[in-house]
Amino acid sequence: MQAKKFHIFQVIVLFFAFLLLQTPLNATAQQNASIPIAIKTLSLVDQQTTQSETLINLIQYKTTLEKQIAETKKELKKTTHQMDKEVLSAKLRDLKAQLKNVRENFVKVATGLDLAVFDETAQRHFVWKEEIETLVRPLLQELKEMTKRPRQIERLKTKVAYFEGRLPRAEEAVKNINALIEASKSPVLKWELGLLKTDFEKRLTNIDNQLDVARFELKELTKEKRSFYESTKKVMAVFFKSRGKNILIAILTFFGVFFFFRFVDRIFKKIHPAFKSKERPFYIRLIEIILFIFTVITATTASLFSLYISGDWFLLSIAIIFLLGAIWTAREGFTHYYEQVKLILNLGSVRENERVTYNGVAWQVERLALFAKLRNPALSPSRIRLPIGELEEVISRPVGKNEPWFPCMIDDWVILSDGVRGKVISQSPDMVELIQRGGAYVTYRTSDFLGLNPKNLSRNFRIKSVFGIDYAHQADCTSTILKQAKEFIVAKLEEDGYTKHVLNLNVEFESAAASSLNLVIIADFHRDIAELYGRLNRALQRYSVDACTHFGWNIPFDQLVVHKAE
Repeated sequence: MQAKKFHIFQVIVLFFAFLLLQTPLNATAQQNASIPIAIKTLSLVDQQTTQSETLINLIQYKTTLEKQIAETKKELKKTTHQMDKEVLSAKLRDLKAQLKNVRENFVKVATGLDLAVFDETAQRHFVWKEEIETLVRPLLQELKEMTKRPRQIERLKTKVAYFEGRLPRAEEAVKNINALIEASKSPVLKWELGLLKTDFEKRLTNIDNQLDVARFELKELTKEKRSFYESTKKVMAVFFKSRGKNILIAILTFFGVFFFFRFVDRIFKKIHPAFKSKERPFYIRLIEIILFIFTVITATTASLFSLYISGDWFLLSIAIIFLLGAIWTAREGFTHYYEQVKLILNLGSVRENERVTYNGVAWQVERLALFAKLRNPALSPSRIRLPIGELEEVISRPVGKNEPWFPCMIDDWVILSDGVRGKVISQSPDMVELIQRGGAYVTYRTSDFLGLNPKNLSRNFRIKSVFGIDYAHQADCTSTILKQAKEFIVAKLEEDGYTKHVLNLNVEFESAAASSLNLVIIADFHRDIAELYGRLNRALQRYSVDACTHFGWNIPFDQLVVHKAE
């Protein structure tokens, strides 16, 4: 009890100490807070002073322009010459335009607002050509800057070629004039030719100077000529030095925002039980689609905003043009995307937990999202993931009761329609591998394997072995002989140790052929000896021959009967 009282006493003491300390701290904080306020006040005063000076200068400039406009109007009224009127009219238009700009600037400086905000006509005026030009201009300027040097070199080469072609003609003209002056006897003609000579000599000097300047500039530009690799390397270095940082930030921003929202989405799915249920309700599927679209839009906007903050209009223009192109391209596939959204919402031709056939193999639709998950428990691996668009042309159906997913399992023995018999050692979504007796491996594509109608021997199997006897035994072939043959074959099977694997055995009359009476041995065997299918088939044939020998039944052979014409 005393300890408790002491504890309460400590709390009270600490509380009062806190109150005592709080007062000076608050005073200090107020003093510190007053410092930035004073700085802001001084900055505001300076700003207002600069603003007032600017407004006074604009008023003075406006007064000067108004006087000039008035004087120009007076001169325009007095003049009668058409050329002077045109000059004065152009001057008046220019002065009025300047006066309009001064007035707009005065309002802008005084209010801090642009008058265009209140102009309904300007707000409604929207020209696609101008907007696209504004968007593309930074890109074109950057490309123009990148190709500046090659264009200068080409321009100078053209200039040099032009002046080199004009120089000989000018020299020839001066030479011809000199010849005419020497040959002429008329003072008047010599005077005129002298003036013409002076004019062409000036032209010749000008061409010569222009040619020297062009050659010098071309020499300076080509002096540091680099290889294509070096030029490309330098351009890339300059580009990544100035743009690489912005590109990296934009890419990191996109993926950072994208994976952050995907991480939040994954956590939300783990917390909310409706996301984990086998049959997800419609609203859950709709939330997933909306969240994914929101994630992509937010990540893209954040990436563009990072370029905007960095002031890199070149990369921002490229990104916006790329996005517009992607949206324009996606417009063509609207129906395609609509069908995919229906599939994701479980409203399309394929439904979750139903059976589909994809690439010739049966699958259960485990999940429908941007990537569909299909499952076949008989295969290894049992699941595949594929884009949802792959299921647009597929139709699902409910799974039947006791419906098999594959005709065999690993370690089963099968016989294919091409005659191959072997043990299944591997079956995957892509291929099935068999091993034959003797160790040979045979591999099939899974769809091809199913197309060969595999007969599974590992679920018990039946062998039918046919043998024929002579027509001389016709009287007993449907009674006594059948009983004797069965008893003999049973004894042989027991002798070879197969009796415990025989599920059923019967010998029946099959057919009356052209040269023989055919009997058939029908033997059902247990799956344990499926590996010995070929040996058992041969054994039944051997038992048939031994029975014929034991009981004296003649084995016929094919006969050719020839009738002699009368």
